[in-house]
Amino acid sequence: MRIGRLLTVQAIVLMGLVASGASADGSVSPVPRCSSSVLTLHPGRSQAAAGNEGTPIVITNHGTSKCSLSGYPEVVVHTEDSSPRPVVFVHRPRSQIYRAVLPRTVVLAPKGTASFGLSYVDAIDQQYGNGARCQMNAITVRFSQTTPARAFSVSLVANGHDGYGPINSCFAGFILGLTPIVKGSTPPEY
Repeated sequence: MRIGRLLTVQAIVLMGLVASGASADGSVSPVPRCSSSVLTLHPGRSQAAAGNEGTPIVITNHGTSKCSLSGYPEVVVHTEDSSPRPVVFVHRPRSQIYRAVLPRTVVLAPKGTASFGLSYVDAIDQQYGNGARCQMNAITVRFSQTTPARAFSVSLVANGHDGYGPINSCFAGFILGLTPIVKGSTPPEY
């Protein structure tokens, strides 16, 4: 009889753990991935110091429940005219504005924010000048883990490297750094 009661108690405890979202080992169920339909993106305030530049891209959860994002976004650059060279992003800082951090899962509460940063310098390949083919006026952002698939367009026209115009991708040497998604409206700074 004692074994029967013990098994019944264990079954009740196990059912309680499953109902609460916890597992038998005490871990909690993961927060669901964000739906692209509840997210909005906009540039934050750019920062600059001695040729080092950084622009945060702020992600806001407009849903009614918490959700999660992780890793690096996929970013494509749009210049006003055809760029003289392809613009690429690397998963490391390209200036002294943002410091390197490891990717991790970020939980966004309703109305909560996360961000990722674009970092670059403004003293490389200046022979291309400041014309339309160098001016990054927008980026397209995708998050591989969100559904439905969606491309977010983020305008950089009024928020470039100096806070007043597009980012000059030529002066950045056509290479910009990309931080992983982090909690809050600004990636970790130096």
